[in-house]
Amino acid sequence: MNLMKMLLSNLMALPILFFLSGVVFSFFRLNWLFRPAIHSFITYVLLFSIGLKGGMYFIQYSDRKIFSVMGVLVLWCLIQPFISYALLRKFSRVDSATAAAIAACFGSVSVMTFATGTAFLEKLDVPFQPQTVAFLAVMEVPAILSGLFISKWMSCSEGKPTKNLWIETLLNKTILMLLLGMIVGVVCHQIKFDILPSYFLISFKPLLCLFLFYMGLLIEKQRKDLSGFSWPLSLFGFYTPLLGGIFGIFVSYLFGLDVGTGTLIAILSASASYIAVPAAMKIALPEAKEGVYLPLSLGIAFPFNVLIGIPIYYVLASKLL
Repeated sequence: MNLMKMLLSNLMALPILFFLSGVVFSFFRLNWLFRPAIHSFITYVLLFSIGLKGGMYFIQYSDRKIFSVMGVLVLWCLIQPFISYALLRKFSRVDSATAAAIAACFGSVSVMTFATGTAFLEKLDVPFQPQTVAFLAVMEVPAILSGLFISKWMSCSEGKPTKNLWIETLLNKTILMLLLGMIVGVVCHQIKFDILPSYFLISFKPLLCLFLFYMGLLIEKQRKDLSGFSWPLSLFGFYTPLLGGIFGIFVSYLFGLDVGTGTLIAILSASASYIAVPAAMKIALPEAKEGVYLPLSLGIAFPFNVLIGIPIYYVLASKLL
């Protein structure tokens, strides 16, 4: 299947149709359809379900190759923010603090982009290694560390306490729900208790559709912020995911991974955090402009990846792996 057919097929997928419907509804200012409590509940159930599925297979099928790939990806999350920061400072006019926050967001990962990628592969009946969900839990923190180092190095936040930041990072709800799901998944597999995993995994796709619908509703709010962006800054939200995706395919090629797993690694390398890292950056870099780094990851990188990026990464993986 060529790229154009893959793009059209992705646009016709049920989760993507929900996302596009949310975008349409956003212009009618219907954000009130989703209350914060409902959104939080859906998010936590999805995170728990992703961890649950990964935990059921992690111990059974993990090998040295998986841990080697994990090490390379962690290293990438440490290095990538420095590359992003250099590009931002050279080609855009954002200040040092905001550039450091953007770099941290794009060096981290998006759990829901990963979830959309797994739904995409399952629709095509493409197998992948479920233990890649463990990468989600370990790829959040390194980018935060690099963003902090950049901010200190550039004297963006001298003398500010970081105790609350480390608490926020280590007790981040995204990471905790993923880890909790993985632990429960391991226990369920060991005691052969399949009822709980089945219940959560059956509800995964409907909840993912609802979550993407809500994400579409947020586009209108992000659009107002994006309208003030310069072209170099806006383009950063497009080419940086592509560079990350190509890196993920390259790593998968070096380790001889299958097409499905390689696609997910490319998706992780290409995605940008809009939940965990922005929450940490509010504490670490309060002077950074949230109206810049959040719309860049949520309003540009996220829609680009779920609508266009995922099919591109899959086609590249199909041809190279």
